[in-house]
Amino acid sequence: MRSLSLPARLAALGALILAAGCSSGEKLYPVSGKVTVGGAALTGGAVTYIPDKSKGNNLTYNPSGAIGSDGDYSLMSNGKAGAPLGWYKVTVITDTPGMGMSGASVEVNKNPRAPTALHQSSAARIDPKYKDPAKTDLAVEVVASPSPGQYDLKLAK
Repeated sequence: MRSLSLPARLAALGALILAAGCSSGEKLYPVSGKVTVGGAALTGGAVTYIPDKSKGNNLTYNPSGAIGSDGDYSLMSNGKAGAPLGWYKVTVITDTPGMGMSGASVEVNKNPRAPTALHQSSAARIDPKYKDPAKTDLAVEVVASPSPGQYDLKLAK
């Protein structure tokens, strides 16, 4: 059996390193919670976690998830369940009148719970600041061992 030349061995090693780097990705942690408005479940829309660069989160994508009819959501990151550790600003969009989302088509990180059109039944009005990353006052830290309810989002009307 003949051994590979040095250039061939270096090329093979480089290919292995490149493949390992591309497939490893960041570790994801489960993130799910309930979205409420004035104590009542928000029955449709989507939640997006935007990496908070001011707190050291330099993630280059936004984990997101659809809000179910019970107000529950779970985040997805690039088609996989969960989100990386770190601080995030949180935005919430709905299909409520005046929010500009009625009949809108959205895809939320290939989440199987994501609707092709946001729920038409959501009647709750929320403060428009929640849809703007520069104005939202919702902030969450994704941690390895969250306490119960840590990712619940309580919105004002």
